[in-house]
Amino acid sequence: MFRHSVRTPISALVIAACLSTPLVQAQDVVFGTPTGQQIPLSSMQGKVVVMFFSGTQDPQCRDEFKALNGMAERYSGKPVSLYWVSINPVNIASNDRLKAPCGPVGSVVVLRDPSQAAFKRFVKSQAQVPMVVILDQKGQPHGEAIGGFNPDSDFMNGLAAVIDSLLAQQK
Repeated sequence: MFRHSVRTPISALVIAACLSTPLVQAQDVVFGTPTGQQIPLSSMQGKVVVMFFSGTQDPQCRDEFKALNGMAERYSGKPVSLYWVSINPVNIASNDRLKAPCGPVGSVVVLRDPSQAAFKRFVKSQAQVPMVVILDQKGQPHGEAIGGFNPDSDFMNGLAAVIDSLLAQQK
């Protein structure tokens, strides 16, 4: 059994700081942007985050962007961030290709996850694309990842209901 004693107030502060540091920071995932910027997952805390993991080879890619742009308009000015995350390796989807991967991106931010580190972190069950992950304001996944996308279904309204409930909890 490990035993130790705290002999000084400074030691106690150091131990308390280490114990209170969120695990997410120790395992932070860093996304890239098509312009080369690096965005750590931990920087997204404080907002409801919707990450739409997909690839440029997805035949519904244009429909995904159209739906995400509609969501971006719906939540404009609210603490919600929407990301379309490419899981394509760099040799398949260059940064230039991702600047407008499926047509005009509008207000949807495109990120890269070429090693699929974030995708693997959040998608525990059947891995398919597209896959939607919703994070709460603390950066924690809200429920399971949602697979598939049907532009003719009520899919986006279902996502909006989850986002609205998370925003209501913040008040």
